[in-house]
Amino acid sequence: MSDSLELWSMDELCDHAFAIFEELASENLSPEDYALYQQHYETLAYVDLVPAGKDWLELIGAELDAELHLEALIGLSGTDGAPDLVLARILLSREKHDALCHAQWRGQ
Repeated sequence: MSDSLELWSMDELCDHAFAIFEELASENLSPEDYALYQQHYETLAYVDLVPAGKDWLELIGAELDAELHLEALIGLSGTDGAPDLVLARILLSREKHDALCHAQWRGQ
């Protein structure tokens, strides 16, 4: 990874992922999932940054740099033993000037 790149911190990248999610969720989630998110986002919403899954290579047709590209899992935490509900997977670059952003939405 080049030292001259301007990188998002992990906290900034989480905020960036949430901003993208908030902007696009109403258009890409089912009305039911969007309503559920709106009802519970203050107490149950989360974002987890994980290494980009191998399926992104097929989806975007480009190689990914494991140090620069991360996947943000955004959803609602499960309660009472229920599993988490992942509403979106968003592929992002840590490089601030890289416009890379691809999303997979629950139900699509």
